[in-house]
Amino acid sequence: FQNAGFNAKAFENINTLIWEKFLCNVTFSAPCTVYEQTVGALMADPDHWMVALAAMQEAYRLGQAKNIEFSFEDPVAYVTAFGAQMPNARPSMLLDFLAKKPSELDAINGMVPLLSKEFDLPTPVNDDLVAKVRLKEASFIG
Repeated sequence: FQNAGFNAKAFENINTLIWEKFLCNVTFSAPCTVYEQTVGALMADPDHWMVALAAMQEAYRLGQAKNIEFSFEDPVAYVTAFGAQMPNARPSMLLDFLAKKPSELDAINGMVPLLSKEFDLPTPVNDDLVAKVRLKEASFIG
C-alpha cells in the first residue's frame, strides 16, 4: 500500500492497533468535550493537556495490565505526535455535544474505569471526565 502512495502501517496484532487508537481517543475525546476545545487548543493549554495525559496514562496502565503489546515505549510522545497532526480537529464526542446528541462516552473514557476494576486500578481522572461530560450532556438528554 505504501508503494501506491497510501499511508499504511501493518500490525501483527490487531489488539495493538485497537489499543493505540483507544489511547488517542481517551486522550482527546472527553477532555476536548469538557473544555470545548480543538485538539490543538487542548494541547496548548498546560492545565488541560495535563488532564488529558493523565486520562491517557490510566488507559495505558490498563493496557499494560491486559498485556497489550504497544508499538512504542513512550505513550506521551505517541499521543502528542498523533494530536500534533490535527490541531484543528474536534473529536466526535465534542461534535456530538455541540450537536446536542448523546456521545460514545461509555465506549471511550467510560470504558477505562469499567475495565480497570478487574485489575483494581484507580481511574480518578477518567471518573471525573466521565462525570463532567455526563453533566454537560444532561442539559439536552432527558
